[in-house]
Amino acid sequence: MGLMSRLGIEYTGMLFFILFYLVAAVANFIILGMYGLGLFHVSLVAVLSLLSAFGLYRLRRWSLWFVVGLFFIATTYGAFMLNATWKEYLGSMDVGVVFGVLVWVVYLMLTWIGTIYVVAKRKSLT
Repeated sequence: MGLMSRLGIEYTGMLFFILFYLVAAVANFIILGMYGLGLFHVSLVAVLSLLSAFGLYRLRRWSLWFVVGLFFIATTYGAFMLNATWKEYLGSMDVGVVFGVLVWVVYLMLTWIGTIYVVAKRKSLT
């Protein structure tokens, strides 16, 4: 008996994006813990990512709206963070900053691909 059948998930892609939204939520909660609870935009992305992961796991129709809303918020958030990291890269050329740029690019790409995937599979949401 495989992991997907134990979890009750039909689609491999859905499991991948459930894990992506869950990891994004945890990472944003860690950022909140490191930099303080006053970062409203980070807490918004964290909570929406967590709710999206839960809704996709339960295959709820309302999770589609959370994913679409998160698409716009996370794209803006990721683009601003990518811009800030890129400006720092141009000033320092540090390996850690290159890793930061790559992380934000991957986050943006997975957000866009995840939104497209969930919208395409919206018929499987109940």
